[in-house]
Amino acid sequence: MNAPSEERLEFLTPDRTRTLVFVVVCVVLGAFGLARVALGHMTFVETLGIALLALAPFLLNVAFGKTVVDQEGIRTGRPLRRCFVPWPDIESVAVEEKAGRGYGAHRVRLRTGRGRTVWLAAPYVEIRCSEQQYARFSEQADRIIQRWHQAREPR
Repeated sequence: MNAPSEERLEFLTPDRTRTLVFVVVCVVLGAFGLARVALGHMTFVETLGIALLALAPFLLNVAFGKTVVDQEGIRTGRPLRRCFVPWPDIESVAVEEKAGRGYGAHRVRLRTGRGRTVWLAAPYVEIRCSEQQYARFSEQADRIIQRWHQAREPR
């Protein structure tokens, strides 16, 4: 197999800034809720703040999703889970809609020769996105698929 071009492609979670702002809000409200509970107050607002504080680590994990495509293969993941798939192990690359419980996204899926499915952490776009956002995602996904085709070409 040929190694794809030397150019290194890096894709980050599309809504990273918005998610990080929401994490800051969750932490502030959670700290406020914990402080009020420590002072003996327990209302819905404090309970909501503590629940949002518990949500912050999950949101941070999603916000820092990243995919790197280079001559060796594809590295993808988030801080709590990472994955590397070398080019020779990739059987197919496709864009699919991954949906569940009213929420969904268009994502890039890898299938390995052993039948394992790997969903890339980035790029992705929500199902209810604008045409401009979908066009950007589609261009990024096409670049990944082109790299995979380059890797499959015989020398």
